[in-house]
Amino acid sequence: MKPDPMLNRRVIFKLHGMDPLDATILKRDETGYWVRGGMLVGQLDGSHCSLPESDVRYLEFSRIEWLRAPRQRG
Repeated sequence: MKPDPMLNRRVIFKLHGMDPLDATILKRDETGYWVRGGMLVGQLDGSHCSLPESDVRYLEFSRIEWLRAPRQRG
């Protein structure tokens, strides 16, 4: 199984009807991503979080218009 190149990377998400925002992808499942921190987390529903005080939230694929990872230097 090939690892997902987006995991544990800071990416820019564009959600439908919103300006692009950033977050770090922690893991992925069949319906979306768990993301941490960044400007995006504040815009996501608190009921889809790991802990109430956490900055980790769940983002469904259906809400994403596009996502982009900055180029890695090196």
